[in-house]
Amino acid sequence: MAVTFLEADARFFYKILDHQHETELRLLQRGKYPICKIVKDEDKFIEVCRNWSGRRNLYAVLRERQPGLRKSATMFDIVAVQILVLDIDPIRAPETPATEDELSHAIEVGHHIAEWFERSSYKRPLLAITGNGVCLYFRIPRWQVTDANRYEITDTLQRFESWARQQFRTVLAKHNCQIDSMYDLPRIGRVIGTLNIKGEPTPTRPWRLARWLTQHPPVEDAELLKWLQSLKS
Repeated sequence: MAVTFLEADARFFYKILDHQHETELRLLQRGKYPICKIVKDEDKFIEVCRNWSGRRNLYAVLRERQPGLRKSATMFDIVAVQILVLDIDPIRAPETPATEDELSHAIEVGHHIAEWFERSSYKRPLLAITGNGVCLYFRIPRWQVTDANRYEITDTLQRFESWARQQFRTVLAKHNCQIDSMYDLPRIGRVIGTLNIKGEPTPTRPWRLARWLTQHPPVEDAELLKWLQSLKS
């Protein structure tokens, strides 16, 4: 039987989210009504992922939600940013699984970017295959979001992505990859350890499990947050 869930990878994903309150899971599939699950602890998170991986695409709201919220989070429900994500995807037709060659190019870009941050005296980001591309995850000290700074923080996260597209434009172009938008406060990210079932699979463009490429201990990067807050448009 084909493996459709990697529990250890999903538990590590839950750990790096470091949510102090509930975690929102969204179970999505094209043509089907979305399902939202609010879970209070790691074991419930794993239970939902195990039950649904391979049946739906599983995503989690990345940032910290307002405690006690019983609905899908909007930008006005996010109370802290504790994680940054750069999402690297090979350029191809929408809703199309990547080939092994396309995925290998995205992985190479991901390692290039991770190494740049490490050489620049920041903490090396964690790196995971999302099925068709890769994501880099940066842990930062909790950046509290209030009504007074909500739009400013959103703009800052967008500037970070714009900076990354410019900074790494050469390697992105070389490998025919792009950085997808992940800056909005209620952004969801694929749960690592679950099966990516977007699009129709073929022998050369298969569905794949999202899995970790690196699992070093996630350490908050105070210097990265300081630099992020200094970015100007």
